[in-house]
Amino acid sequence: MNLVGSTARDELVVHVLDSLAAADVLPHGARVVDLGSGAGFPGLPLAIERPDLSLTLVEIREARVHFLRHVVRQLGLGCAVRRGSIDEPPVEAYDYALLKAVAPVPEAARRGVQWVRDDGEVWIWSRVGAVESQIEGAVVHPIAGESDRGGILRLPARAIPRGTHPSGAHE
Repeated sequence: MNLVGSTARDELVVHVLDSLAAADVLPHGARVVDLGSGAGFPGLPLAIERPDLSLTLVEIREARVHFLRHVVRQLGLGCAVRRGSIDEPPVEAYDYALLKAVAPVPEAARRGVQWVRDDGEVWIWSRVGAVESQIEGAVVHPIAGESDRGGILRLPARAIPRGTHPSGAHE
């Protein structure tokens, strides 16, 4: 199905471990959305490791949605799978929006903030660099392992401008 770039075992292990980097820091029972879930990273490993989370996987591509729903059923996971665009947020906001390999950090932040409460956070898996220094309150949660693996950029929703289209143009 071409869900990930490489199906080599070592590469898949890296995807899983990178996903699980969030497991120890998400609060118990948090409402979490994995935007652009694709092959299920970081959502599926988190759903397995943290069944206490209220987790929703959002993906627009139908074949990947079918894959995600199949995995959720087969493993008996308590997460939801929603087919839709990450540019169409729900009425009820989440505590955390997770984005991995969706868009460059500024665009991912603008898209993710539409999904979280005012006191929520947008978490972006990133190589980490100068961007976080430009966002007040940004925290980098390192990913264990090799130093070039980057980290999870944790952005408070209040620090991300709302009301902008993902392209940067005001709505």
